[in-house]
Amino acid sequence: MCVGHVGEIPEPGDQLPLTVIDEPIVLLRDLSGEVRAMSAVCQHRGQPLFGGLAGEQRTAESGCLNGRRMVCPYHNWQFDLEGRLVAAPSMTETVPVKQLRERVRLPQIRCEIFHGLIFINFDAEAAALAPTVARMDEELSTFGIEELIPLPAQIFPEQQWNWKIHHDNALEPYHTSYVHRGVHEAAPAKNARFYEFHPGDGQVMHPTYLLDENAGLASTDGKRTTAIIPGLTEEQRKRVMFASIPPMLFSILQPTFVQLAMIQPTGPGSFDLRRVNLYPKSAVEEPGFMAAYEKFLERKKLAIHQDAVTTAALQQGLRSRYAPRGPLSWMESNIPQLNQWLIERYRKALNDV
Repeated sequence: MCVGHVGEIPEPGDQLPLTVIDEPIVLLRDLSGEVRAMSAVCQHRGQPLFGGLAGEQRTAESGCLNGRRMVCPYHNWQFDLEGRLVAAPSMTETVPVKQLRERVRLPQIRCEIFHGLIFINFDAEAAALAPTVARMDEELSTFGIEELIPLPAQIFPEQQWNWKIHHDNALEPYHTSYVHRGVHEAAPAKNARFYEFHPGDGQVMHPTYLLDENAGLASTDGKRTTAIIPGLTEEQRKRVMFASIPPMLFSILQPTFVQLAMIQPTGPGSFDLRRVNLYPKSAVEEPGFMAAYEKFLERKKLAIHQDAVTTAALQQGLRSRYAPRGPLSWMESNIPQLNQWLIERYRKALNDV
């Protein structure tokens, strides 16, 4: 499950609290510079380490904080950046703190960095991600995503559709000519192309070609507003790549920036959405960048609203006993691919029971 970008915790001591499937976790960079993921639940009484102290409630928009310790707001137990217990006030009379330190530690969460994207897996024995996403690996090899600069995350809480519908809608270009009329013309649906999907693939992706190299999705005038990412191939400069690594990551790889949408389910029909846009350092440092970026966000709000209204209604419609499942257009070629991704995992889950 993709939960963040290494640039969101750039410095030693940076800590980014998140909630993933109702599980409080923290992404952090320890004092040696290593990126870690671990439980953010105090191992004394189960109090979340971030939030809970009056006047210091943290929200998803709060971003990262920095420090050498994580301190529980309930009883002031303290943990270092490797998850080890450092202090436990008033415990010596019951259990020597030295003994506590030997056995108490924040549970570590399996963490894999893929082109600067931080993936976690609650199953420590799960197979590695990278071998399953070879096509995505090839695509990202020229983007230098690990060096791109993340802008502050945008949080969209309690979206009223499920994560599968989100991927379905985001991947298929058929709807863009109608739902996103006036917003998506720079990459028209007729310019979409599709790849074959093979058993075991961990990504679903397809390109849509831009009308011209200067076009940009959701820009104020249909034109790109920042410089092209250095290192892209001629082919990549001509297209937008829509790519999912289910269940939690949907990304849009444009010639000028990368958009990450990280889905954090809150129930069977809802999720919180965390969006992070990544730009080259040279673009971010360009005079007038933030003004252009604010204009882009305003323009993007329309497309986000259009998708939200459509997919929330689709969630309702698909609950109907009369809901159809096709036929599908050639422009929806990714939907059977996502279904194949799901079926492989459904079958494995049944076999594991």
